[in-house]
Amino acid sequence: MDKTALRAEDIAEYLAENPDFFKHRHELLDSLEMPVRHHGSGVADMQQYIVERLRAESDRLRGATSELINISKSNLETQQRIHRAVLALLNARGFETFVEALQDLVPQLLDLDCISICFEEHPDNPVPRCGGRVRRLTQGAVDQVLGEDHDVWLVPEHAGDEAIFGPKADIVNSAALVRLAPFYDDPVGLVAFGVAEPGYFSPAQGADLILFLSSVIEFGVRRWLTNPA
Repeated sequence: MDKTALRAEDIAEYLAENPDFFKHRHELLDSLEMPVRHHGSGVADMQQYIVERLRAESDRLRGATSELINISKSNLETQQRIHRAVLALLNARGFETFVEALQDLVPQLLDLDCISICFEEHPDNPVPRCGGRVRRLTQGAVDQVLGEDHDVWLVPEHAGDEAIFGPKADIVNSAALVRLAPFYDDPVGLVAFGVAEPGYFSPAQGADLILFLSSVIEFGVRRWLTNPA
C-alpha cells in the first residue's frame, strides 16, 4: 500500500486543530527545539519559558513516579521479611526456642544487629532467663524508658543502654523499643531492636510494622509462659 509522505504543513495543521496534543505527551517536549523570539527591547517572549517549565515538570513527575515505585518495592520487601520473621517465631516449640529464634534468626531476616528481650523483676512469677538471653529490669523501668502513656520509642542515636542490650550495648546506636504488656501475673516486658547505624530508627518513621512484629512477640511470650512446653 502506498504511503503519502507526511509534510510539515500537515503536522502544523494537525497541531493547530489539536492544541492540547502535548498536554498528555510531555516526554515529546524533550526532543523539541523551540525558537526564542524577541520583542523590540530584547525581551524574549514566554514561549521558551513555558516549554522549559513543561519539560521541568515532566522530569519532576517522572522522578516522583520512580521514587514512589522504589518506595513501594522497599515496603513490599520489608513486609515479606517481617512475614518470614513471624513464621520463624511461630515455629518455636517452647519459650527457650522462641527466644533463640527471636535473637538468632529474626535479626538476620530483618538486617538488625541484635534483638533484646527484657522483663521487670517479679518476685512471685519471674520469667526464665534462658541462659542469660532474657534480661532483668528493675520494677518500673519500662515506664521510665517509654513513659507511662507510650508503648513504643524509636531512638535515632545513643540508644546503647547496657541495662537493655547487655554486652551488645556498645554496638547499638539506634533502636526501636516496644512495651510487652503483662498477661495475668506476668511482669511487664520490653523488646528492643538494635542497629549499629545511627539514625536507622527515627520518631518521624511509621511504627506499624514494628508494632505488628512486637504483637507477635507478645503473643509468643504469653503462649509459652502460660503453657510451658
